[in-house]
Amino acid sequence: MATHLDISDLPAKLTELEAFALEHNDYRVKRIVGELKRFAKMHAASQALLREENLGLRKEVDKLKKQTSTLQSQVETAFESYHSSLITFEKFRSGIRIVEQMRNHEDLPGIVEGIKKLFNLRAVGLLLDEAEYSQFLPDTIRRAPRETLARAMAEVIPDPARRASFMGPVTDVGNLEFFFGPSILGGGGAPRLGSCFIYPLKDKFGPQKMVGVIGFFDGNPKRYAKEKRADFLEHFCDILGYAVVDVTDRKKAEALREDVERMTRHDLKSPLTAILTLPQLFRREGNLTPRQVDMLNLVQSAGYRMLHMINQSLDLYRMERGAYELTPQPVDLLPILDNIAAELRGVAEAKDLAMDIVVRGRPRQEGDSFVIRGEEMLCYTMFSNLVRNALEASPQGGRVTVELSENAAQEVAVRNAGSVPREIRSRFFQKYVTAGKKDGTGLGTYGARLIAQTHGGRIRMETSESQGTTVTVYFPG
Repeated sequence: MATHLDISDLPAKLTELEAFALEHNDYRVKRIVGELKRFAKMHAASQALLREENLGLRKEVDKLKKQTSTLQSQVETAFESYHSSLITFEKFRSGIRIVEQMRNHEDLPGIVEGIKKLFNLRAVGLLLDEAEYSQFLPDTIRRAPRETLARAMAEVIPDPARRASFMGPVTDVGNLEFFFGPSILGGGGAPRLGSCFIYPLKDKFGPQKMVGVIGFFDGNPKRYAKEKRADFLEHFCDILGYAVVDVTDRKKAEALREDVERMTRHDLKSPLTAILTLPQLFRREGNLTPRQVDMLNLVQSAGYRMLHMINQSLDLYRMERGAYELTPQPVDLLPILDNIAAELRGVAEAKDLAMDIVVRGRPRQEGDSFVIRGEEMLCYTMFSNLVRNALEASPQGGRVTVELSENAAQEVAVRNAGSVPREIRSRFFQKYVTAGKKDGTGLGTYGARLIAQTHGGRIRMETSESQGTTVTVYFPG
């Protein structure tokens, strides 16, 4: 029966064989036994070395496993942090888009609500300087004296040089109701759980001047923990504060402009009274030549036109707000264009320009008329601006053409060979847009658009370097 042997049994078997060789005095067997013993010893040493190497390898593998696990954990943490930062960045970018929609102070309540929903907050508190903004703010936006705002901020941020904003538990805010309004109390005491961020809004033109305070409140105590950074939040709130300042400055500028315009209209009428009276006095004196009478008539006519234009500026103001009431009557545009041509004769002669009038596809003839329904002075103002612009934009020795035609609508097109500068083409009819004019106000085409719209019509501009510029007014047929 065969016996199963293991490599570890070899030394014992060799000892048994060696004893047999000694007993029989067999040299050959003893030599073979010696060789086998050396082999067994070498094999045992090799096995011991392998075991030691395997043990070292296992330790190294275990070490690498631990390092891999640590690296994997670090990668997952870094990815989570990156992903969280990316989500935060996207939210703040969406918040900035909400703020950029602000055009008037009436937009503020919607913006505050939009921020609250976007960041999933329990409350957003906004307080603005009472003296600076009360006249503009809707009732739902709270306000307080600047001194009160400064004292409240000093309580939550005692050292603004070290940290510009407050971040921490709501229990660290002494007067939570001041920052977030009475609704934050919910009919009971102040919340015991939650965290908040509070930041002073600054004037973009003077960062040392505080224009208001904004606060974010969340029920999660860890969301606005003290150790967290507030860079994104502070930058976002700065953008909101700057938007409030920009809109307010624009409102103040508009109010100032309106006051100045009203005062200017009033102050211009006084000297005009003398201009309109003097021709009458000279006529009473007599002894005037026909030429002098004509000149006095021109002076008086120009004075009345100026008076109408001053009164017209108030009409344009009403048109801007949609409050102008048009009183349309049949108006023949050809006599108006004749008066405009006479008034602008000096501008045309200075550049050696010609002005043509085309009625229904042919040169104007005696007895022609082109009647629209509108107000004469408004039409005079509109076409005077358009013809003057065409003359001033025409190259030396050029030609300005006014074409009157009747298609689906009654159309009046003013053409010249000059082109509108590229930088203002898309804004041609906007307010205060001008280019290349030393004394240009940018109000001529803007006023023309308002007048055309007031008549129920529209206005259009086409321009190119090869075809020149055409401004067309469309009156309802």
